[in-house]
Amino acid sequence: MNDKIILYPSNWLYNAGVIGLSLYKPNFCSFSENYVEISKNLFSNIDLLNDYFNSERIINLKGKNDIYPNFIDTSGNQTRVFIDFIQSFEEHLSGDGFCNICSTPYYLNKDRLNTLNQTHLDNAEGFFSKIKKFDMVYNRLLGASFKKFPNGFWGMQQSLEVCHLCSFILLHHHLSFTKLSDNSQIFINAPSFKVMYELNRLFRAIYETRNANDRLSIREILAMSIIDYALKIPVTLGYWASVNIEVIIKTKDNIDFFSLPDEVMRIISDKQIAYLLSEIGETSILKLILSQKYSELTDYAYKILRISLKKDEELQDFEKSYLKYLIKLKKNINMKTDFANKLLKLYTLIEEKLKGVEV
Repeated sequence: MNDKIILYPSNWLYNAGVIGLSLYKPNFCSFSENYVEISKNLFSNIDLLNDYFNSERIINLKGKNDIYPNFIDTSGNQTRVFIDFIQSFEEHLSGDGFCNICSTPYYLNKDRLNTLNQTHLDNAEGFFSKIKKFDMVYNRLLGASFKKFPNGFWGMQQSLEVCHLCSFILLHHHLSFTKLSDNSQIFINAPSFKVMYELNRLFRAIYETRNANDRLSIREILAMSIIDYALKIPVTLGYWASVNIEVIIKTKDNIDFFSLPDEVMRIISDKQIAYLLSEIGETSILKLILSQKYSELTDYAYKILRISLKKDEELQDFEKSYLKYLIKLKKNINMKTDFANKLLKLYTLIEEKLKGVEV
């Protein structure tokens, strides 16, 4: 395994960095259930100069960029130090040391560090001094301001160690966020890198392909992503759902968190329920589930069954309005009885699932 680096989930910022790196170089990253293997060949297959300094393909690290301000000191030749530093990872990383960011710290060995310091003199010393502690160069919102102020994200501490590999991984956390129309950004965090990768990919795909008229909330898109994933994977998502899946919402000046209730997670990650919700396909029903108003499914079903006994020209205005509110898909309008029966079946499956949870 000397040609591989194995990384395990940690805090959400680190997790976002790992997912971002895997999105940048997917051919060098492979996911297992709760860890990711990274080939060391990755570090010799990066266009460091163009991707990190001359374009926005990854990030322009020079100067006061909005995400990693002053990571590279433009007054010195730290660009060259950074390039030689990262290129050294393929052959000179060691698993020794301590890191407050991850559970698997990696540092360059002392011989290589000495060589870099001798090659770049004062530029290397300043660079390595700057990246060894978590401050604003890693995150404008979360990092302390050059060790002068407490760090809110890390429990008001100012001296958290950052290993050499994490100093690189954290520079990719922005790539894992999905940018929304209001300029806020979303990342889905979980105890498994595989679950994280798939849920963020599905969330982005659903968000980008949704109908402009569909005013879906973040919770609804998250639920749709979980339903889609539950239908595709060969094992249930129930275990991971019961552990914790949270959404990080980043705005210009703030970071918020939320998660779906455990009960809802268990329900929508059940394969039978996920399949039926996908078959129904109505946002109104999904909203009902997310609000945990399961008993209203039977009320909806019986009202639709009564309406289905009438011809279209016999419907009163309030009945037409009810159908318009509840049903958007043409297939459900044309097959109202079938739609109602699916709602009754959904209610039955949810009740069975809840009884199973309680036992």
